[in-house]
Amino acid sequence: MLFSNLLIFIGENFFIIDYAIAAFILIIVVFLFLFKKITKFVLYLFLLGFAIGLLWEIPLGLARELEIPIATFSGSRPLAPFPIHGIIHSVWDGGIFLIGVGFIRLYSKENYFSTFNIKELIILEIWGQIQSLLIEISSILGGGWEYIPCWWNPCLFWMNGHPFTLFPQLVWFFAAILFYLIAIKINKNIKE
Repeated sequence: MLFSNLLIFIGENFFIIDYAIAAFILIIVVFLFLFKKITKFVLYLFLLGFAIGLLWEIPLGLARELEIPIATFSGSRPLAPFPIHGIIHSVWDGGIFLIGVGFIRLYSKENYFSTFNIKELIILEIWGQIQSLLIEISSILGGGWEYIPCWWNPCLFWMNGHPFTLFPQLVWFFAAILFYLIAIKINKNIKE
């Protein structure tokens, strides 16, 4: 009963909650930087994650605007129009990447992103896959969005009659690699 009521509440307020979390992420990052709790490098990593997120958030939003069947909104509709909705979700992406950076810092301590380290990349990949899985499941259960299965985006499994497809997992697989390689380059440039 409690779980079903929670799902109803989330479904009715999905994008309000979605945008509030994005605002919270942005406020936290700005305050942490202003109060010198994160370095300029970590701020750059947030901005890098934001920029990489734009690489899929804007094209997906444009595809929806042009009615190209890649993804659809399952229950509620976004409150913000295109491209604002994609920009807001890119803030999420920047925050998600920073959590991955936090996991890498736990492993590497001081020398993270200094040179290519397969263990750091694996940490980022595992985090990317786990969070993508959780976010897509929460979207499906909460009535946010879902991806439309097709030959290049096969359905991995069904959840409450909605498809969970390969595309978001692939996005985060390649995004983690791109983020990691650029982060190493940024780190080298900051130190020079």
